[in-house]
Amino acid sequence: MMKKNSKQYPYRGAIKVFAEAGGSNPAALIDGIRSGLQEWQDKQNGEVNSLREQLSAGEKAQAELKQTIKELQASYDDMAKKIAAGQMNGAGGVSPEAAARSAAMAGYLRSGQINAALTKDGDLGVVAPSEWDRTMTDKLVEISPARQLFNVIQTEKAAYKKVYNLHGYKAGWVGEKDARPATDTGQLAEYEFKTGEIYANPAVSQTALDDAEIDVENLIRSEISAEFAIRENEAFFTGDGAQGKPLGIITFVTGQANATTHPLGEIAGVPAAGSSIYQLYPDDLFDLVSALPTKFAPGAAFIMNRKTMTLARKMKSNMGDYLWQQSMLAGQPNRLLGYPVYEVSDMPDAGSGSIPILFGNLKTSYSIIDCKGVRVLRDPYSNKPYVSFYSTKRVGGSVSNPEAVKAMLM
Repeated sequence: MMKKNSKQYPYRGAIKVFAEAGGSNPAALIDGIRSGLQEWQDKQNGEVNSLREQLSAGEKAQAELKQTIKELQASYDDMAKKIAAGQMNGAGGVSPEAAARSAAMAGYLRSGQINAALTKDGDLGVVAPSEWDRTMTDKLVEISPARQLFNVIQTEKAAYKKVYNLHGYKAGWVGEKDARPATDTGQLAEYEFKTGEIYANPAVSQTALDDAEIDVENLIRSEISAEFAIRENEAFFTGDGAQGKPLGIITFVTGQANATTHPLGEIAGVPAAGSSIYQLYPDDLFDLVSALPTKFAPGAAFIMNRKTMTLARKMKSNMGDYLWQQSMLAGQPNRLLGYPVYEVSDMPDAGSGSIPILFGNLKTSYSIIDCKGVRVLRDPYSNKPYVSFYSTKRVGGSVSNPEAVKAMLM
C-alpha cells in the first residue's frame, strides 16, 4: 500500500500525536486538526497571492511592450511622411555639393589611382547621410563582346606559344631509273602570345567603409571588373603591345604596325569604293565576303560599330531589297548577306583611312590568353587610415590566324 505524505494531509500529525497519547484527550485531537488545517490553508493562500502578483506583473509588461510598439510605429510613419515630402535632404533632392561628391567618387573608381582615396568626409560623403535613397544608377558603360567572339585560352604560364606549319615541301615526277635528288623541306615557325598585367589600386578610408550605407567593397570590386573589361577589350582591337598590352587585331591589317610580324603574314585589306562615313556601298560588302577563303566561311561573321551598322541597315540590292536581315529571335544576331553581325564599340568609324569592318571566322583569327584570373588583395595596413583594394589580372591577346579574317579598307 502506498504511503501517504504527511505534507498533503497535515491533520495526520495531530492524529499521530493523539494516537501516541493513547487517545485519552479528544479535545487536543480536534485542536491539532484545526491547527494543521489552518497552517495548510495559510500556505495555499500565500502561493495563490504570489501567482496573482506574477500575473499582474506580466500584464503590465505586456502593456508596456504594446505601448513601445505603438510609439515605434508612429515614429516610422512620421519618417515615411517626411521622406515622401522630400524633407530628409535639405527640402528634397541631392544638393549640388553632394552631387559633386558623387561624380568625384565615380570618376575615382574609373581612374584606379591611389592619389584620390575615398573618404567619408570627401568622395563618399554622399553615401553616408542619416537617410537616403539606397538605389544607385550606373552611367552607361559599353563593353565589347570580344570574349564571346574570339578564342579564349586559359593558361598558368606567363606566355603561350603556337607552332605554325609554313609548308614548302616539294615533289616531282621521276622515271624508273632516274636519280632521286633531295627535295625542298617545309618550315615550321613559332609565335609567342605574351601576357601583360592590368591593375587597379583604389583606397577607401576605414571610416567610410564602416559608415557608408551601401556595400562599398562590392561596388569597388564590380567597378574594377568593369574597368578591366573595358581596357582589355580596347586592347584586343587596337592594342599596341606597350606596357604589356595585348596586340589588337586591327594592328595586323595591311599597312598597320604589326602587319609583318606574324608567321602567316598580314590580315589582307579589301579596298572600299567610298572614302567617307557617308560612302559605303553594297558592292564593298560583296567584295569583302568574296575575299575570305571558302575554308573559313563556315562560322564567319561581320563586326563593326553602331554608326557603321546604321549605314549597313540602309543598303539595298538592285531589286530594292534591304541587305540587312533583322533577327526575329531573342539572343540571335542580325544578319547581313546571310552572315551574323556583331556590334563592337571599339571598331573605328567609317571614314578616310579607317578600317570600319572585319569579316571572317573570328574564333580562328584571334586568341585571348587568360593567366590565373583576377586577384584582389584587401590591404588595410600599407596606407593607413585607408583600406586598399589592389587588383591585378594577367591577360594577353594576338592574331592566331590572319588568313581567317579580312578587313575593309576605306
